[in-house]
Amino acid sequence: MSYLVLARKFRPQNFDEIIGQEHISQTLKNAISQQRVAHAYLFSGPRGCGKTTMARILAKALNCKNGPTTDPCGVCENCVEISKSSSVDVLEIDGASNNGIDEIRALRENVKFSSANSKYKIYIIDEAHQITTQAFNALLKTLEEPPSHVVFIMATTEQHKIPVTILSRCQRYKFKLISTAKMACAIKNIAQKENFEIDEEALNIVISASGGSMRDALSLLDQAVSSNADKVTGEYIRGLLGLLPKDILASITNNIAKGDIHTILKIVKEILEQGYNILQFTRDLRDHLRQVMIYSINPEIAEISFEDKKLFDIQKTLFTVSRHVRMSNLLSKALEEMRWHDQPRIILEMYLLKMSEPYYNVGELINKITELEKSIKIDSNSHSAFEKQSMAQGEAHIADEVATPVDLIDVWDEIVSEITKKHPLTAQSLKSALIKVIGVSSIHLIVSKQFDYDSVLEFQEQISKLFQRKTGLTVTMKIVIEKNKSENKTVRENIVIEEEKPPIAVEYAVEEDFKESAKTAIPKHIEEIAKKFSSTAKKL
Repeated sequence: MSYLVLARKFRPQNFDEIIGQEHISQTLKNAISQQRVAHAYLFSGPRGCGKTTMARILAKALNCKNGPTTDPCGVCENCVEISKSSSVDVLEIDGASNNGIDEIRALRENVKFSSANSKYKIYIIDEAHQITTQAFNALLKTLEEPPSHVVFIMATTEQHKIPVTILSRCQRYKFKLISTAKMACAIKNIAQKENFEIDEEALNIVISASGGSMRDALSLLDQAVSSNADKVTGEYIRGLLGLLPKDILASITNNIAKGDIHTILKIVKEILEQGYNILQFTRDLRDHLRQVMIYSINPEIAEISFEDKKLFDIQKTLFTVSRHVRMSNLLSKALEEMRWHDQPRIILEMYLLKMSEPYYNVGELINKITELEKSIKIDSNSHSAFEKQSMAQGEAHIADEVATPVDLIDVWDEIVSEITKKHPLTAQSLKSALIKVIGVSSIHLIVSKQFDYDSVLEFQEQISKLFQRKTGLTVTMKIVIEKNKSENKTVRENIVIEEEKPPIAVEYAVEEDFKESAKTAIPKHIEEIAKKFSSTAKKL
């Protein structure tokens, strides 16, 4: 007798044996017991999660000699034939090889004939998403209104490829991946029945490699048992799958934490020399760091063996959660680039070096800045006497500098010349205006006509900006009309300068609206002094 693989040998034979899909099996059992069997079903979900198995069990439940029943006997002629895929009334069709319109037309003609030995004629269409659009269109009418003795069960891993017109004619059931706990329990039961041992590490590796697919897990387990019948160990499974030894992963993790780039590059070189796949190494490192992160957050949900807990207790303190997230993103990017690069080793080395760099998130940086501010404050208190003396000297020096007035007359000549070059026609009123210096940063412009007043007013903003740029002062400018002003003198002769007064604080408060601007109007040479005495500059 030929050998039967574990995936087929332990395939569920009734609704109660199906694991992980109780929400579907219970619904179908209720429908059968209430005689509410639909004419078309669509089972969708990931590979290896029980879609075809559920379809066969539903077929046995409907065509069992004792049925329709929620608990098919499994020993009657119909149940045995369905289990062996030899029943003439339960037809399993591969949608990938029977996807044309001709095959669907033949199916549409065959549904007219009644079943041979059973109550229902059941069509199980696997990989239904590969049927062409034209073939689906040919099936529409039959699928919507089939004969009373016909039931369609379609299974697919890609429901989004099924036309909406087909979906609307079916009862849809979505299968999900099998949980780790249920899969572990099932594998342990199979190991007990098959008389072989599997340690905890090997069990975790098999479940992780299966990706939630029971069929994939049993296929991998079958391969391991065939090579090592007595006991399946984690070390053996690692070698079978080409996974790296744990000590290499632990070593490179420690060196990333220490920032030891020399050892990191040496480990990558040794991995290649030993014949390991560099892409598989990157995946293993990503999975290892993920397990370390989960163990550091909540050890109860970490899927690790008892022997590995000592290692994870050490490595859980190596990185912060934010750095774990960053490293996971970097490894994912590395894997994506390595697949299409002619030298994947270079990509891996660059990303590993980047992972070994010191990293702080925003919160950590704020804490660092706060600590620095505290240390600076302590340092400043220890030098307070020196700073007070420096402030007094700085204030005296700056006061002497401020007391020296800027030559606004020469600056005014430059401004008039610059504006006249750009606006030769409209700037004539500036040439005829008289300038009266009121204070260090305050002037009056005297004109004789309303027309000149309006013309000068248009350039007021530009004049203020030029004064600011050339002197560093915010000069207060007021335009005054005096009708008896002489208009035949040159500009330089018409400039009136009031007698200079001592630069006391009241002198800078000529206009109330410019108090704030006077505070910040510090010439460049004063700014250089203020840089040496930051505390003095803040008061100014």
